[in-house]
Amino acid sequence: MVQKLGICKDEVATKTTEFYLAYGTTLAGLVANGYHIDYDDWHEFVHQGALDYDTLLQPDPSLRDILCSIDIPKYILTNANRMHAECVLARLGLIDCFQGLFYFENVMELAASHGFDVSHGVLCKPNPRIYQLVAEQLGVGLSDVIFFDDSARNLASAHALGTTTVLVGNDKLSPGVDLAIPTLHDLPTAMPELLDQPGLVHEHHTSHGRTHEHHSASLALFAVPVAVAGAPAESRTSSGGIAVHVPAS
Repeated sequence: MVQKLGICKDEVATKTTEFYLAYGTTLAGLVANGYHIDYDDWHEFVHQGALDYDTLLQPDPSLRDILCSIDIPKYILTNANRMHAECVLARLGLIDCFQGLFYFENVMELAASHGFDVSHGVLCKPNPRIYQLVAEQLGVGLSDVIFFDDSARNLASAHALGTTTVLVGNDKLSPGVDLAIPTLHDLPTAMPELLDQPGLVHEHHTSHGRTHEHHSASLALFAVPVAVAGAPAESRTSSGGIAVHVPAS
């Protein structure tokens, strides 16, 4: 904001908080307030240019086993760009655990195709419209989705649409949160009904397939926490989940 947009350094903290609360992300707030931003340059600067992925993130085989044991389609939804999402998943060793990603670029394309004015706004969590568009794209009802996120605010807006919500990173319930767990590693204990056979990911074929027979939910949507450089160890998470790219039918 200082180097690229010329915003006074003393105003940055106030503006980022103001924009986050009002628009969901700092980027969305800047665009809504008339700042002209090159999105690719922005994401390169704040993600690839600022984060040491190799140091901050390591493979997580136990989480991989858990995710691969969930016998329903799994997708990631993030406010971040595609490169950041894929880098995080690759470093964690989880990139093939999901059926697709929804990230900044394809969410904005999806929004534009449904009449959202992307020239003057950014569609991102916790805007309810993002959940509606993702569900429509996947062909499921929001009441059939389990949404995992580390932001209670993101979960609350999805919960208001009928989605089952799980807060990750906190064991305290809040409005709009159905279940709270310290980490995704606690999922087998907290939701044992989700897990099937370790190491297997079964494709979701039809609305009459085995995924519907074994589970009340037909799809799981994840926002995977990612370490943030410079933050204290106990707070090294970002509310930017990772989204799923869905191949054209």
